[in-house]
Amino acid sequence: MFCSRETHPHPNPPLEGEGVFWEYLKIITEFCGEGQLGAGIFHMMTFLRKHKFLIALVFIVTNAIGALLWIQHTTKAVRAEARDRFFEQYNRQQYLVAELASHTIDEMFATFHRNLDLVVSLFEEREVTRQRAAEVRDSLKKIYGSLADTPVIDMVVFDRRGTAVAIEPGDPFTLGRSYAWRDYYRWAREKGKPGQMYLSPFMRMEGGARRGDKALIVAEGIYGPGGKFLGVVICTLNFDELARQHILSIRIGKHGHAWLADVSNRTVLVDPNGKLAGRSFEAAFLPQWPRLYNLLLSMGDGKPGSGWYDFEDPDGSGRQVRKLVSYHPIRIENQLWTLGVATPEREVEALLSAFLQRQETFATTLLVTILGGATLLLGLLFNWNRLLSAQVGRHTRALSEANSRLESTFDELLVAKKVAAVGHLALGLAHEIRNPLSAIQMNMQMIRKKIEPAGTLRENFAIVEGEIKRLNRLLKDVLDFARARPLRLQSAELGEIAGRLIQLMSQRLEEQRIRTEIRIESPLHLVCDPEQIHQVLLNLVLNAIEAMADIPGERRLTMTACSRDGMALIQVSDSGGGIPQDKREQLFDPFFTTKASGGGLGLSLLQTIVLRHGGTVTVESEPGRGAAFTVTLPLTGPSEKGEVPS
Repeated sequence: MFCSRETHPHPNPPLEGEGVFWEYLKIITEFCGEGQLGAGIFHMMTFLRKHKFLIALVFIVTNAIGALLWIQHTTKAVRAEARDRFFEQYNRQQYLVAELASHTIDEMFATFHRNLDLVVSLFEEREVTRQRAAEVRDSLKKIYGSLADTPVIDMVVFDRRGTAVAIEPGDPFTLGRSYAWRDYYRWAREKGKPGQMYLSPFMRMEGGARRGDKALIVAEGIYGPGGKFLGVVICTLNFDELARQHILSIRIGKHGHAWLADVSNRTVLVDPNGKLAGRSFEAAFLPQWPRLYNLLLSMGDGKPGSGWYDFEDPDGSGRQVRKLVSYHPIRIENQLWTLGVATPEREVEALLSAFLQRQETFATTLLVTILGGATLLLGLLFNWNRLLSAQVGRHTRALSEANSRLESTFDELLVAKKVAAVGHLALGLAHEIRNPLSAIQMNMQMIRKKIEPAGTLRENFAIVEGEIKRLNRLLKDVLDFARARPLRLQSAELGEIAGRLIQLMSQRLEEQRIRTEIRIESPLHLVCDPEQIHQVLLNLVLNAIEAMADIPGERRLTMTACSRDGMALIQVSDSGGGIPQDKREQLFDPFFTTKASGGGLGLSLLQTIVLRHGGTVTVESEPGRGAAFTVTLPLTGPSEKGEVPS
C-alpha cells in the first residue's frame, strides 16, 4: 500500500522558500509507502527541519576545523620550503667564500713557484757553489724582498751535496750545514724535473731560531744540461701566518669559519673549530665523527661540493652540533688540499627567525580570525556568505603579502651572490696583475742600476717607477677589499695631477695623432685622494682615446676644470663617434661595455670613486659629435672625512 497525503500530513506548514524541499520530501514518502522506511525518512526530514540551526552549527564547525588543519599544514609546508631554500642559498654563499679563498691560496703558491723559477735561473748551467751564490746575492735579496707580504720565513739554496750555500735572510747556523737527509733534497735529486715544484707535508721545524714552529716547505730542483742535478732552492713558509691570513680570517657569524685539510696526506691542517691541528683524519675524527671523516675521504676526487656534518659544539664541550659546509679543492703541484667553510645550523636558522616569527604571528592571527569568523557566522547565520567572502579576501591579501616578503628575501640572496662574484673577479684580476708587476719592478731596478740613466731618461725611469708603486698600492687595496680602506685625503692641486697624467700619456697621444687642449684654472686646490682622482682622469682619457681610435679627420681631446659654488667641475671631452641614447643609461653598470675586448668595469669603478668623494659624474653625447664626461667634486672633500661610505 502506497503512502497517501492523508496518511502523513505535514506536521507544520512549509516556510516561505522551503516549498521545493517539502515537495521533494512528499515524493519520497509517497514512493516509499506507509511502511517503516517511508515513515523513518519522513521523521528524519522533519528532524532536520526542526534542528536546522544545529546542523548549520555542525557544518560550520566541521568546515572551520578543516580550514584550521589545512592552514596548519600549508604553514608547515611553506616553512619547510623556506628553510630548505634558505639553507641552499646560504651554502651557495659559503661555497663562493671557499672558492675565493682557494683561488687566493692558489695564486700565493703560484707566486712562490715563479720566484723559485727566478732563483733557479740564476744558477742554471752553472755549478751551485758559495762563490756563485755570493755573485748573485743582490738578486737573491731582491727576490726575497718581493715576498715580503707573504708568510715566507727564509729562502735557502743548497748545492748538489745538500749543503746550504746561500740563505736569505742571513743565518750563520744554517749556512754550510748539510741537509741531504731532508725529503725535499731527496725528491729534487731522485724524482724532480726542471720547472717542477715540491710541497712538503705539514711539519714542525726541528732546528734554528724557529724550532718547534709549524711550517711548510716549497722547493724546486736546479738542473744543468741533460737534466744533471746541481742543487735545490727552497722557501720555508710560516704555516701559522699562512693560516692566520687566509683561513682563520674567514668568519661568518659567531661560529662560522673555514678549515683546511691536506687530502693527499689525510692530515687536518686547520680543524673545523678554527684551531691549528696537524693530526691525521683517523686520529681527529674517527670514530667519534664518522660523517665528517667520510666526507673528508670523499674529497679525494678533487671536486667541490656542499653538505653537512656533526661536530663538537663550540659553545659547550661534550655536546655536538650540526654544521652546514661548502668546500673547494686546492691543487698545489703534487698535493691536494681542500678548504671548507662551515657554519652551525642553528646560526643559519637564526637568520630566518625574524621572517619565521612574522609568519607564526600571521598564521596565529589567521587562525584566530577564522575562529572569530566562525563565531560570528553562528550568530549571523543568514549573513554568513558576505562575512565569509570578506574574510577570504582579507586572508588572500595577507598570504600574498607573505609570499611577496619571501620572494624579496630570495632576491636579496641573489644580489649578495652577484656582489661575491664581482669580488671574486676583482681578486683574480689583482693577482694576475700583481705578480708580473713585481717582476717588472725588479727588472726595472736592475736595468736602472746597470745603465745609470741621466737627464730625460732618468725622469722617465722615475715616472715608470712611480706608476708601478701607484699600481701596487691600488692592487693592494683590491686584495684587501674585505676591509674597505678609508680615503687618503689630502690637499692636492688639480693642475699637477692632470699635468702628470698628460705627460704619462703623451707618447700614446702622439701615436694616435690626437691634439690635446688643457684649460685648468690655476691654482685649483681640493681635498681628495690624489691617486684615486688620478685614476678617474686616467680612465676618462683612455676612454676618449679609444673612442677616437677609428675616427677619420681631426682628433681632439679637451680637459677643462674650474671651481664654482664650492665645487670643482672637471670635464673631459673627445671628438669621437659619440654614445647612442639607449646605451647612456647603462654606461655605469658593472660589466656593461660597448667594446669587443672591454671588461665593463672602468666606468663603474670611476663612478664609485667619485661617489666616495661626495661628487657626481654625468655624460653628454650625441652620435657623431663626441662625448663629454663631467665630474663634480667638493673642494673641501667628503662631508664626513672620518667615515667613507662603502
